[in-house]
Amino acid sequence: MTSSVATPRRTIKRALASFVISAVPLALRQSGAAWIGRQLWIPGRHWRAARLVADLAERDPDAYHRFLWSHHLAYAESYEPLLQFGRRRIKPDRRLLFRDIRACLRRDFAPPPAIRSVLEVGCSVGHLLRYVETDVFPKADRLDGIDIDRHAIESGNAWLAQQRSNVRLIVGDMTALDALVGDTCYDCAVCAGVLMYLREAAAGRVVRAMLRHTRHLLALTGLAHPQFDNRHLTRSEVRAKDGAYRHNLDALVEAAGGKILFRRWHPTAPAGWNPPYFVLCHGQGA
Repeated sequence: MTSSVATPRRTIKRALASFVISAVPLALRQSGAAWIGRQLWIPGRHWRAARLVADLAERDPDAYHRFLWSHHLAYAESYEPLLQFGRRRIKPDRRLLFRDIRACLRRDFAPPPAIRSVLEVGCSVGHLLRYVETDVFPKADRLDGIDIDRHAIESGNAWLAQQRSNVRLIVGDMTALDALVGDTCYDCAVCAGVLMYLREAAAGRVVRAMLRHTRHLLALTGLAHPQFDNRHLTRSEVRAKDGAYRHNLDALVEAAGGKILFRRWHPTAPAGWNPPYFVLCHGQGA
């Protein structure tokens, strides 16, 4: 009985959603989605809002992801301080990334540099930078993060201030990195799981900018291709389920004139992990 009633209801909801998408201009739907995302009383508001602009994912994946992140919608809703901060909440693949970073610095730099400044591009609430501050490079006294999600930046800064952290977060689009950081050059830069939201050309420009602002080591992570090593991709592919991009990060680094020092790729991972695809490269900053 329940299933027979539920099925027509779902059909009606899908038909209504399809009608709204086809009949209402995108700009108006974006305004409505942003409004829904701010209404705490609406259950599942983040995903309801995202469905209003679902067609944008097919037409312009870059614009779709930028809209969701900048309004803290859909997958962005999980990036809240209470859900992200703390050693035990750092994902295993991120822990592996930082182990690879430290190993690469010891192996490929003689003597290993003292890391005093770190930039994270796509930092959300700053939980990874806080982990860097407490567990990875505790002597670093400049830890800056950039993200387009204003809600995440503001809530992250509030939490970090309570901890008397040196981490500083600013709102900004990574495609405007040069303007955001000016002439600053960092000992180490990290961009973990963020370039997947940019199409290939834009991702390449961001990689080039990050290399210019990195003195020693730039660490990139991306979506691992499930069938073969990403370095064999001749062009970026769109993941069907969410419009995110699988890039050949190796090629993006090389096209930007960067030197790859270490890479890791595996198509599968234990439960709770993201399959690792890491590229660590030598920075070009002075």
